[in-house]
Amino acid sequence: MIATTTPPVATPLLPAGTPVRLMVLKEINSRTARLGDRFKLRVDEPIYIDGASAVPVGSTAWGEIASVEKNGAVGKGGRLGAKLLYLDLPSGRVPLRGGYADKGDGNGAGVVLAVVGFGILGLLTGGDSARLKAGDSFTGYVDVTPPPAAPPSVVAIPSAPLQASAAIAD
Repeated sequence: MIATTTPPVATPLLPAGTPVRLMVLKEINSRTARLGDRFKLRVDEPIYIDGASAVPVGSTAWGEIASVEKNGAVGKGGRLGAKLLYLDLPSGRVPLRGGYADKGDGNGAGVVLAVVGFGILGLLTGGDSARLKAGDSFTGYVDVTPPPAAPPSVVAIPSAPLQASAAIAD
C-alpha cells in the first residue's frame, strides 16, 4: 500500500517594503511605560499577494518601547517612542520596520494658575503624558523577506535490516 500525503500549503512570501496597516490594542503612556516593554498590535487591513490572502485582518504584530521620558514638573510634557518588531503568522515571524513617537503637551498655563493658587508648590504641576491610544493606527513595513520554508526531508529506509559483524577479535 502506498501512502500519499499532500504537501502543506505555503504562505506567499511578503516582499520587503510591503506596507502593513496596524492598530494599537491597549493604550500605552509615558507615565507607566518602561524601556523595552512589548505591546501587541493588530493587523487592520488584509494583505494579498498575487490574489491570495497572505495576512488576514486580526493577525498579531508586536512592538517595543524604544524611548520614554516621563512628564515632569514645571509643565514639562512626556515623550514616548516605539518601534515595530515582527508580525506573527502561522508560517513564522515576519520582521517589521517602522515606529511611532509622541510628545505630551506642555502645561505652561496650568503652572501659572497653580502658582497663583498654591504658591511655589504650583511649580510641581506636570505636563501631559505622551501616549499611544487604543485604536490609533499607523503603517509599518516588512523589513526582510523571510526565507522559504525548507521542504520536508526524505529519509531512505534500507530494504534489509543491517546485521552486526559476528567476528570479534580476542
